[in-house]
Amino acid sequence: MRISTFFRLLLAGLLGAVILIPTSGWANTSKNCPTEPAQATIVSGLTYSGPNCLLKTAGDVDSFVFTASAGDIWSFIADLGTGPPNVCLDLWAPGGTKTHLGCTTAGVTGNWYYTYSALKLTASGTYTLDVSEATGGNTTYNLSVERLSPVPPDATGLVFGQNITAQVSPPTAQDAYSFYGATTGVYQIEASVPSPANNMCFEVIQPGGAVAVGWTCTSAGLTGNWYLVKADLAPTVDGTYVVVVSTLYDVGTVNYNLDVSCASGVCPPTQPPCKLTDALSYNATTGNLTMAFSLATPLAATWDGWLISGNTVQALWSQSQPITLLPVPVTKTHTVAKQGRIGVLSTLTASSGITCSSWNLVNTGK
Repeated sequence: MRISTFFRLLLAGLLGAVILIPTSGWANTSKNCPTEPAQATIVSGLTYSGPNCLLKTAGDVDSFVFTASAGDIWSFIADLGTGPPNVCLDLWAPGGTKTHLGCTTAGVTGNWYYTYSALKLTASGTYTLDVSEATGGNTTYNLSVERLSPVPPDATGLVFGQNITAQVSPPTAQDAYSFYGATTGVYQIEASVPSPANNMCFEVIQPGGAVAVGWTCTSAGLTGNWYLVKADLAPTVDGTYVVVVSTLYDVGTVNYNLDVSCASGVCPPTQPPCKLTDALSYNATTGNLTMAFSLATPLAATWDGWLISGNTVQALWSQSQPITLLPVPVTKTHTVAKQGRIGVLSTLTASSGITCSSWNLVNTGK
């Protein structure tokens, strides 16, 4: 939570507040592919699935573009919706170098097909992801991408001991979560599915992109018709860890439960780092008060602003902010009457209390 207060230093003045409230994050979203020959933009946490996701001929290629930085690690999942041919993925780097990510092959049972690839990118810029088929035509597919490192912007923050109930949907979707892991603690990640119809899997990525817990999948439970898996994590570095959930080799919609708890030692709660700056300026001619904020946060958040004067409260603005590793500037303006000297107190507050604060003043000229 972040709180900012605007008030005059003389008697009963002008008061404003800005609060940063943690939210559950951006869930995985899905959409239908565009009508050809349009090229589509794909982002971390987005799954393309629908009737337009169709390869009509052996030479048909559907292209998707995304922006990434050198050193990023991204994962790519595609599955064959209908038709006997294979679906193939090719990744083109900004300089034109191609990496063949692989093709689907016959699954263990049934008529479904699936391919998965994770890759560390070596260049910054716009990448092109091509979906094609080797033979045949009229083949539908599903496609998703997820940034594994740094922490993806769509990741949902996990709270220790609080169960997450969610669903992998549509097929190939990847759900991302995050939590703060410290070398002083041991963490237990637990996942389960309510039905034996499908399995789900999770992987844990540590800061820097190395795999902390490899793919761990549900299988036949000890009793009854439910499935449950657990994994222990003893972090070797402090920082934000990413948990990625997918159906892996079971293509379809899967309901699941996910929980992270502190199994042993000291496990500090996830909290925003103290990277908070703000600045004020006032235009005496227009009466505009400009508020420039900057914040980095490991949790998705919503900025809400109010102006409080006397006994009245006025809503100013509301803005969502995803997980942000480096401070991002945000500028807001509001018209105020000349009130003398106006101050801004900004504090960065987590569940454990205030982690940092700053104070600035501006003279309105009265």
